[in-house]
Amino acid sequence: MGIMRHMLTDRSEALTEIIREITEALDNAPPGKLRASNHKGKNKYYIRSCTSDRSGKYVRKEDIPLAAAIAQRDYDTSIRKMAEQELAAIRNLQQAWDGGTIEEVYDKLTPSRRGLVVPRFISDEEFVRQWLAEPYQQLGFKDGAPRFYSANGLRVRSKSEALLADMYDSYKIPMKYECPLRLWNGRVVHPDFTLLNVPERVVFIHEHFGLVDDPVYMKQVVRKINDLQLSGWYPGINMIMTFETRESPLDMKLVCTLVERFLL
Repeated sequence: MGIMRHMLTDRSEALTEIIREITEALDNAPPGKLRASNHKGKNKYYIRSCTSDRSGKYVRKEDIPLAAAIAQRDYDTSIRKMAEQELAAIRNLQQAWDGGTIEEVYDKLTPSRRGLVVPRFISDEEFVRQWLAEPYQQLGFKDGAPRFYSANGLRVRSKSEALLADMYDSYKIPMKYECPLRLWNGRVVHPDFTLLNVPERVVFIHEHFGLVDDPVYMKQVVRKINDLQLSGWYPGINMIMTFETRESPLDMKLVCTLVERFLL
Protein backbone atom coordinates (compact mmCIF):
# COMPACT_ATOMS: atom_id res chain seq x y z
CA MET A 1 0.00 0.00 0.00
CA GLY A 2 1.31 3.42 -0.91
CA ILE A 3 1.82 6.08 1.72
CA MET A 4 -1.11 8.18 0.49
CA ARG A 5 -3.52 5.25 0.40
CA HIS A 6 -2.44 4.29 3.90
CA MET A 7 -3.09 7.84 5.12
CA LEU A 8 -6.50 8.01 3.45
CA THR A 9 -7.55 4.71 4.99
CA ASP A 10 -6.44 5.79 8.47
CA ARG A 11 -8.21 9.14 8.12
CA SER A 12 -11.39 7.47 6.87
CA GLU A 13 -11.43 5.10 9.84
CA ALA A 14 -10.83 7.97 12.28
CA LEU A 15 -13.64 10.06 10.79
CA THR A 16 -16.04 7.13 10.86
CA GLU A 17 -15.33 6.58 14.55
CA ILE A 18 -15.79 10.30 15.34
CA ILE A 19 -19.13 10.36 13.52
CA ARG A 20 -20.28 7.28 15.45
CA GLU A 21 -19.28 8.72 18.83
CA ILE A 22 -20.89 12.11 18.16
CA THR A 23 -24.11 10.56 16.85
CA GLU A 24 -24.48 8.57 20.08
CA ALA A 25 -23.84 11.72 22.14
CA LEU A 26 -26.35 13.80 20.16
CA ASP A 27 -29.09 11.26 20.81
CA ASN A 28 -29.04 12.37 24.46
CA ALA A 29 -28.43 16.08 23.88
CA PRO A 30 -30.92 18.59 25.36
CA PRO A 31 -33.18 20.79 23.22
CA GLY A 32 -33.13 24.57 23.08
CA LYS A 33 -30.93 27.26 21.61
CA LEU A 34 -28.17 29.08 23.40
CA ARG A 35 -27.50 32.79 23.21
CA ALA A 36 -24.21 34.02 24.65
CA SER A 37 -23.12 37.57 25.33
CA ASN A 38 -20.33 39.37 27.13
CA HIS A 39 -21.02 42.40 29.26
CA LYS A 40 -18.10 44.24 30.85
CA GLY A 41 -15.92 41.16 30.57
CA LYS A 42 -18.49 38.81 32.10
CA ASN A 43 -20.07 36.01 30.08
CA LYS A 44 -23.84 35.73 30.19
CA TYR A 45 -25.97 32.97 28.72
CA TYR A 46 -29.63 32.71 27.74
CA ILE A 47 -31.57 29.63 26.65
CA ARG A 48 -34.16 30.15 23.93
CA SER A 49 -36.96 27.62 23.74
CA CYS A 50 -37.74 28.44 20.09
CA THR A 51 -36.51 30.64 17.24
CA SER A 52 -39.20 33.25 17.90
CA ASP A 53 -37.88 33.69 21.44
CA ARG A 54 -35.16 36.25 20.65
CA SER A 55 -34.12 37.00 24.22
CA GLY A 56 -34.31 33.70 26.03
CA LYS A 57 -34.25 32.80 29.70
CA TYR A 58 -31.22 33.94 31.67
CA VAL A 59 -29.02 31.04 32.77
CA ARG A 60 -28.27 31.12 36.47
CA LYS A 61 -25.16 29.59 38.00
CA GLU A 62 -26.90 26.34 38.87
CA ASP A 63 -28.06 25.93 35.24
CA ILE A 64 -24.63 26.39 33.64
CA PRO A 65 -24.29 22.59 33.05
CA LEU A 66 -27.41 22.76 30.84
CA ALA A 67 -25.96 25.67 28.87
CA ALA A 68 -22.72 23.75 28.49
CA ALA A 69 -24.61 20.70 27.21
CA ILE A 70 -26.37 22.80 24.57
CA ALA A 71 -23.10 24.44 23.53
CA GLN A 72 -21.47 21.00 23.30
CA ARG A 73 -24.39 19.76 21.19
CA ASP A 74 -23.98 22.65 18.75
CA TYR A 75 -20.22 22.09 18.57
CA ASP A 76 -20.65 18.35 18.04
CA THR A 77 -23.23 18.98 15.33
CA SER A 78 -20.76 21.17 13.43
CA ILE A 79 -17.99 18.60 13.89
CA ARG A 80 -20.21 15.77 12.60
CA LYS A 81 -21.23 17.80 9.54
CA MET A 82 -17.62 18.62 8.71
CA ALA A 83 -16.52 15.01 9.33
CA GLU A 84 -19.26 13.69 7.04
CA GLN A 85 -18.20 16.10 4.29
CA GLU A 86 -14.54 15.14 4.62
CA LEU A 87 -15.37 11.43 4.70
CA ALA A 88 -17.50 11.77 1.57
CA ALA A 89 -14.64 13.55 -0.21
CA ILE A 90 -12.20 10.81 0.77
CA ARG A 91 -14.56 8.08 -0.44
CA ASN A 92 -15.10 9.90 -3.72
CA LEU A 93 -11.34 10.12 -4.19
CA GLN A 94 -10.88 6.45 -3.35
CA GLN A 95 -13.57 5.46 -5.86
CA ALA A 96 -12.25 7.72 -8.61
CA TRP A 97 -8.64 6.71 -8.04
CA ASP A 98 -7.65 3.50 -9.76
CA GLY A 99 -5.35 2.67 -6.86
CA GLY A 100 -2.13 3.26 -8.75
CA THR A 101 0.62 5.46 -7.38
CA ILE A 102 3.62 7.14 -8.96
CA GLU A 103 5.82 4.87 -6.85
CA GLU A 104 4.49 1.85 -8.78
CA VAL A 105 5.30 3.13 -12.28
CA TYR A 106 8.90 1.93 -12.07
CA ASP A 107 7.82 -1.59 -11.12
CA LYS A 108 5.64 -1.81 -14.24
CA LEU A 109 8.57 -1.16 -16.58
CA THR A 110 10.19 -4.11 -18.30
CA PRO A 111 13.58 -5.09 -16.88
CA SER A 112 15.29 -3.76 -20.01
CA ARG A 113 13.70 -0.34 -19.59
CA ARG A 114 14.48 -0.21 -15.86
CA GLY A 115 18.12 -0.37 -16.74
CA LEU A 116 17.85 2.85 -18.74
CA VAL A 117 16.04 5.09 -16.25
CA VAL A 118 16.76 6.56 -12.85
CA PRO A 119 13.61 6.05 -10.77
CA ARG A 120 12.18 9.23 -9.27
CA PHE A 121 9.94 7.27 -6.96
CA ILE A 122 9.99 3.62 -6.01
CA SER A 123 7.30 1.35 -4.60
CA ASP A 124 7.26 0.18 -1.01
CA GLU A 125 8.36 -3.26 -2.18
CA GLU A 126 11.37 -1.89 -4.04
CA PHE A 127 12.22 0.42 -1.14
CA VAL A 128 12.22 -2.56 1.24
CA ARG A 129 14.30 -4.63 -1.17
CA GLN A 130 16.94 -1.93 -1.46
CA TRP A 131 16.97 -1.33 2.29
CA LEU A 132 17.47 -5.00 3.08
CA ALA A 133 20.16 -5.30 0.38
CA GLU A 134 22.39 -2.70 2.04
CA PRO A 135 25.42 -4.62 3.32
CA TYR A 136 26.39 -4.44 6.98
CA GLN A 137 28.65 -6.29 9.39
CA GLN A 138 27.09 -7.98 12.41
CA LEU A 139 28.94 -8.33 15.68
CA GLY A 140 29.47 -12.05 15.38
CA PHE A 141 29.58 -14.58 18.21
CA LYS A 142 32.40 -15.75 20.43
CA ASP A 143 33.35 -19.41 20.44
CA GLY A 144 31.26 -21.32 22.93
CA ALA A 145 28.56 -18.65 23.13
CA PRO A 146 25.03 -20.04 23.70
CA ARG A 147 23.15 -20.77 20.50
CA PHE A 148 19.68 -19.34 20.07
CA TYR A 149 17.87 -19.26 16.73
CA SER A 150 14.67 -17.75 15.42
CA ALA A 151 12.22 -19.89 13.44
CA ASN A 152 13.82 -18.57 10.23
CA GLY A 153 17.30 -19.60 11.32
CA LEU A 154 18.60 -16.21 12.49
CA ARG A 155 21.14 -16.68 15.27
CA VAL A 156 20.57 -14.32 18.20
CA ARG A 157 21.90 -13.94 21.73
CA SER A 158 18.93 -14.92 23.89
CA LYS A 159 15.55 -16.62 23.98
CA SER A 160 13.92 -13.20 24.23
CA GLU A 161 15.62 -12.00 21.05
CA ALA A 162 14.51 -15.18 19.29
CA LEU A 163 10.92 -14.41 20.31
CA LEU A 164 11.29 -10.84 19.07
CA ALA A 165 12.72 -11.95 15.73
CA ASP A 166 9.87 -14.43 15.26
CA MET A 167 7.32 -11.74 16.08
CA TYR A 168 8.79 -9.29 13.58
CA ASP A 169 8.75 -12.01 10.94
CA SER A 170 5.10 -12.73 11.72
CA TYR A 171 4.24 -9.05 11.21
CA LYS A 172 6.44 -8.97 8.07
CA ILE A 173 8.46 -6.06 9.49
CA PRO A 174 11.73 -5.61 7.52
CA MET A 175 14.49 -6.27 10.03
CA LYS A 176 18.25 -6.20 10.45
CA TYR A 177 19.95 -7.84 13.42
CA GLU A 178 22.80 -6.01 15.18
CA CYS A 179 23.32 -3.54 12.37
CA PRO A 180 26.14 -1.09 13.31
CA LEU A 181 25.19 2.44 14.29
CA ARG A 182 27.63 5.31 14.83
CA LEU A 183 26.84 7.53 17.80
CA TRP A 184 27.41 11.25 18.28
CA ASN A 185 30.78 10.60 19.95
CA GLY A 186 32.06 8.33 17.19
CA ARG A 187 31.45 5.12 19.13
CA VAL A 188 29.81 2.33 17.14
CA VAL A 189 27.04 0.29 18.74
CA HIS A 190 24.93 -2.54 17.40
CA PRO A 191 21.24 -2.15 18.34
CA ASP A 192 19.49 -5.47 18.75
CA PHE A 193 17.11 -4.82 15.85
CA THR A 194 16.98 -2.18 13.16
CA LEU A 195 13.46 -2.04 11.75
CA LEU A 196 11.61 -0.32 8.93
CA ASN A 197 8.21 1.31 9.21
CA VAL A 198 7.30 0.73 5.57
CA PRO A 199 4.25 3.03 5.16
CA GLU A 200 6.18 6.02 6.53
CA ARG A 201 9.63 4.82 5.43
CA VAL A 202 11.07 5.56 8.86
CA VAL A 203 13.86 3.50 10.42
CA PHE A 204 13.42 2.42 14.04
CA ILE A 205 15.79 0.65 16.37
CA HIS A 206 14.68 -1.76 19.07
CA GLU A 207 16.88 -2.22 22.10
CA HIS A 208 15.92 -5.01 24.46
CA PHE A 209 17.50 -4.76 27.89
CA GLY A 210 17.52 -8.00 29.88
CA LEU A 211 18.53 -8.43 33.50
CA VAL A 212 17.94 -4.79 34.39
CA ASP A 213 17.92 -5.86 38.04
CA ASP A 214 21.72 -6.24 37.73
CA PRO A 215 23.29 -2.93 38.94
CA VAL A 216 26.44 -3.34 36.83
CA TYR A 217 24.41 -4.06 33.71
CA MET A 218 22.14 -1.09 34.41
CA LYS A 219 25.08 1.31 34.40
CA GLN A 220 25.82 0.21 30.85
CA VAL A 221 22.13 0.50 29.92
CA VAL A 222 21.86 4.09 31.18
CA ARG A 223 24.99 5.12 29.28
CA LYS A 224 23.75 3.49 26.08
CA ILE A 225 20.27 5.05 26.28
CA ASN A 226 21.77 8.50 26.91
CA ASP A 227 24.20 8.14 24.00
CA LEU A 228 21.41 6.97 21.67
CA GLN A 229 19.26 9.97 22.55
CA LEU A 230 22.18 12.35 22.07
CA SER A 231 22.57 10.76 18.64
CA GLY A 232 18.97 11.42 17.60
CA TRP A 233 17.24 8.21 18.65
CA TYR A 234 14.25 8.85 20.87
CA PRO A 235 11.78 6.43 22.50
CA GLY A 236 8.38 6.59 20.84
CA ILE A 237 9.73 8.49 17.83
CA ASN A 238 12.30 6.21 16.23
CA MET A 239 13.31 3.87 19.06
CA ILE A 240 11.55 1.06 20.89
CA MET A 241 12.87 -0.13 24.25
CA THR A 242 11.84 -3.23 26.20
CA PHE A 243 13.07 -4.52 29.54
CA GLU A 244 13.04 -7.65 31.64
CA THR A 245 14.34 -8.95 34.95
CA ARG A 246 14.82 -12.42 36.33
CA GLU A 247 11.33 -12.29 37.84
CA SER A 248 9.61 -10.26 35.11
CA PRO A 249 10.24 -11.79 31.66
CA LEU A 250 9.68 -10.04 28.36
CA ASP A 251 6.03 -9.09 27.89
CA MET A 252 5.26 -10.09 24.31
CA LYS A 253 1.75 -8.61 24.49
CA LEU A 254 3.34 -5.22 25.20
CA VAL A 255 5.77 -5.68 22.32
CA CYS A 256 2.90 -6.43 19.94
CA THR A 257 1.21 -3.22 21.07
CA LEU A 258 4.41 -1.26 20.40
CA VAL A 259 4.79 -2.82 16.95
CA GLU A 260 1.22 -1.99 15.96
CA ARG A 261 1.63 1.55 17.29
CA PHE A 262 4.95 2.45 15.69
CA LEU A 263 5.75 0.08 12.82
CA LEU A 264 2.56 -0.65 10.88
